[in-house]
Amino acid sequence: MTTKLILNANLTEVVRELSRMVQEGTIDPSVRKLAEQITIGQADPIGMVFVFVTHTFPYQLDPINYELFIHPRRMVEDYYQGRLHSGDCDDHALLNAALLGSIGYKTRIILVDNGRSGEINHALSQVETKIGWVDVDTTSTAPLGWFKRYDTMVIVN
Repeated sequence: MTTKLILNANLTEVVRELSRMVQEGTIDPSVRKLAEQITIGQADPIGMVFVFVTHTFPYQLDPINYELFIHPRRMVEDYYQGRLHSGDCDDHALLNAALLGSIGYKTRIILVDNGRSGEINHALSQVETKIGWVDVDTTSTAPLGWFKRYDTMVIVN
C-alpha cells in the first residue's frame, strides 16, 4: 500500500505507520535511486535533499479529521512519472528521512507540539551529523540544521 488514511488517528497509530513507512522507504530501490541522483557529487547531500524536497513537493493539509500518510515510494514514483505530489508535514518528514537514510545517513522522525498546545501537531525529520541531531523540516521557515527544543516530542525510530 502506498498511502494510508486513518480517521481520527491516535498517537500509537501515527508512530506505527511512520516507523513502518520510513523503514520501507529507506530500503526501497527507487527511493535510493532518486537520493543518488539528487546528491551525487554534491558536497552537502543533506542540503541538496532539503532543497529538493522543499521545492519539489508542495505542502498540502490532510483531509479534515483524517491522517493521510503518503509512502516515500509513492512520492518518488509520482515524481518520476511527472505527476505533482504534495503532502503535509509527516509526508515530507517520511520522504526526507527515507531519502537520506537510503544513502547511509542515520535519520529519525520526531513528532512535536510546535505551538505549545500540549498536543502533537507537527512532524519533521532529523539527521544525525557530527554535531548531533539536526532538523530537516521542509515545511517550515526554519533553515536547514536548525534545532529547536520542543516542550513535547515523540521520537519515531
